[in-house]
Amino acid sequence: MSEPVTLDEPRSSRRRFFALGASAAVGLAASQTLEAQRPKSRGAGPFPNGQPTSNAPDPSAAWSDPVLRLVRRITMGVSPSEVALARQLGYAGYLDYQLRASVIDDSAIETLVASRLPMTQMPLAMLATQDGNEVNNQLADATWYRAAFSKAQLRERMVEFWTDHFTISLNKVGYLKLVDDRDVIRANALGTFPELLRATSQSAAMLRYLDQNLSRTPTPNQNYAREIMELHTLGVDGGYSQTDVAELSRILTGWTTAGAGTFAFNRNFHDRNAKTFLGRSFPAMLATATDTQMKAEGEAAIQMLVEHPSTAAYIALKMARWLLAYEPPQAVVDATAATYVATGGDIKAMIRTILSGKNLMAAPAKYKRPFHLAVSSLRGMGAEVVNIRAARQRADQMGMPVFMWEQPNGYPDRVDWWSGLVITRWSYMQYLSTQNSATTTRVDSMPFRVPDTADGVVAQIATRMFGGELSPALRTQLLTYLRAGTYSDARVRETISLAGSAQEYQWF
Repeated sequence: MSEPVTLDEPRSSRRRFFALGASAAVGLAASQTLEAQRPKSRGAGPFPNGQPTSNAPDPSAAWSDPVLRLVRRITMGVSPSEVALARQLGYAGYLDYQLRASVIDDSAIETLVASRLPMTQMPLAMLATQDGNEVNNQLADATWYRAAFSKAQLRERMVEFWTDHFTISLNKVGYLKLVDDRDVIRANALGTFPELLRATSQSAAMLRYLDQNLSRTPTPNQNYAREIMELHTLGVDGGYSQTDVAELSRILTGWTTAGAGTFAFNRNFHDRNAKTFLGRSFPAMLATATDTQMKAEGEAAIQMLVEHPSTAAYIALKMARWLLAYEPPQAVVDATAATYVATGGDIKAMIRTILSGKNLMAAPAKYKRPFHLAVSSLRGMGAEVVNIRAARQRADQMGMPVFMWEQPNGYPDRVDWWSGLVITRWSYMQYLSTQNSATTTRVDSMPFRVPDTADGVVAQIATRMFGGELSPALRTQLLTYLRAGTYSDARVRETISLAGSAQEYQWF
């Protein structure tokens, strides 16, 4: 039997437990509704649009430790070991450690993924012959294992970000998404944006997803040409026109796929006539032009996009929204765009600009999307996992199965989008807290029972799930519930579930 992977180490009460859980869920729903309806102009302050209303207090108001704020923001969830490491290294040291993901020893989780999920290691030709459903499941399982247990947590956060930025639906491309995740997104998540964009532009999964593989003269498909500008680089208001979309689609004719799914340039598909894109003329090519010369038109156009000022501004804004606040200060966005220009789109440098201690301490809390919430609960509850699939598929009921967003704009990073799924969030916490399986997932309650008293349990919940920053109000509520019935293992697990269902735990 496989060894579990872990980070650290009928009753009358059920009716009251359900009532308390529902109450927590309703309270959270109300706070989200207020968040979604928040006025757009809220007075002075660096984050005028980012603070919850007075009726829904911002949990971060009580988060006084900068190091712990950083752990929340750049990991998939608080855990005792992660907090201890961050406090040992300090704010700057911990951020530097996470940014240097390539030198972090992540061999334990990578060995586990390779042994339990062998399809993630297969070359393209072999993948093409495997059962498609199992390939998809192994890709999703690997994503969860890494998110929950990788030591390179910031890389996992950025993999999630770029996966949405360069969205590809698993339902349309199948096994090619596994190759894209492995060789494009993960390989470049903390590199440079130009390198990442060029890699996606030659990803068979991306080309098939946006029908670029079907594009050829004289009637090119415009899907990829449009999305590479609107969603990947310039932004919808970035200064291009429909004519530019049409011209770029002509420039990219010939960029296609071959065989099981490799990038290929087909000269017979390429439009050799003159073109004008974003004000630059591309002269007509002779029939004797080489494949390299024809393909170079597309490479030049992509270089124009990565060097365009709108791209610097768009990527800076989107990264600042992901890492800092839904409505980041314009000064932070401008500084990040300037870093993009100065460093040639270095992702790590932009993250440093965004996540200064001053910026992060001024930023409001952000709301965990379902994937983030589920993974953070695995980390906070110290789950031991032998086979993650059951827990992953149960979490999918919250509405965010990985790689399943069909539109090219990625899963939304907006509080209002997820506001209708509160009961399923609470239900998942109840599910996970009761898991005690030797073959799938186990949450061991004993580390929470040191000492084995109500006060001891709540103190452990505060440390393990909240990094020690548990509000007095929630502490009192948990203690009250735990003391209201017969003290037992079931009661302790219910209290852990309530902590995960609390409004405070939904934010990071």
